[in-house]
Amino acid sequence: MRSRRKELLTVAAIQLGLAAVLVGLWFYQSRPGRVSRILLPQPEDVLAQLPEIVREAGFWENLRVTALEVAGAFTLAAIAGLTVGLLVGRWRPAARIASPLLVWAQTVPIILFYPICILMFGIGPMSKVVFGGVYGFFPVAATTVMALTTVPNRYLTVAESLGANRRQQVANVLIPAARPLVLSGVRIGAALCLIGVLAGEILGSTRGIGYQIASSSGGFRTAELYAYIIVALLLVAAFNIAITRADDQRAARV
Repeated sequence: MRSRRKELLTVAAIQLGLAAVLVGLWFYQSRPGRVSRILLPQPEDVLAQLPEIVREAGFWENLRVTALEVAGAFTLAAIAGLTVGLLVGRWRPAARIASPLLVWAQTVPIILFYPICILMFGIGPMSKVVFGGVYGFFPVAATTVMALTTVPNRYLTVAESLGANRRQQVANVLIPAARPLVLSGVRIGAALCLIGVLAGEILGSTRGIGYQIASSSGGFRTAELYAYIIVALLLVAAFNIAITRADDQRAARV
């Protein structure tokens, strides 16, 4: 227990150190005479802009729209990815065929298909939900297949020798053993869902945080642009924390 706590504190210290280095570089490069403020505003200007955008009348509505779109996209990606991964990963011949295809699909620039989403669903929230869901589907499905196929066969053999049927083997042995790797894929999928939704809002939308980012960029309001980017990063962190806590609570109940 003590070693685990020490490891977590070490990781946290390294992360904080890297963050401090990045902030220090930001302060250094944003000083007068270095990088133009049009490209890199000073950190204090960005921090001053954060309360300004929060007090704007449409901020919370835009945040709500983006959060609902990301939640819908993540739900779609998680359900579809876990279902496909579970069905394919249970049968090793199918997994050997599907795994390279799922990995290859992650290298395809999915953004090319966003115009199709616009044609099918318009510029409203549904096109962002579908596009973000497709973006996050592939890492969830790929890691689920990989996780299920890497579970040692001896686990299932022992369970079968104890009288467990196929359904019990999957529910009580296969899925719990694969859960850590599956969770990593779900986290990646959640991040990609948010990226997909924000990209969709930037390219074609009238509401949302992505729309505000595009509007700030088009108006050369750089400090406001960076402030909205920080809001987007905080949204990513909130989703990641929510997923981790949900998994920890589930593990505690088990």
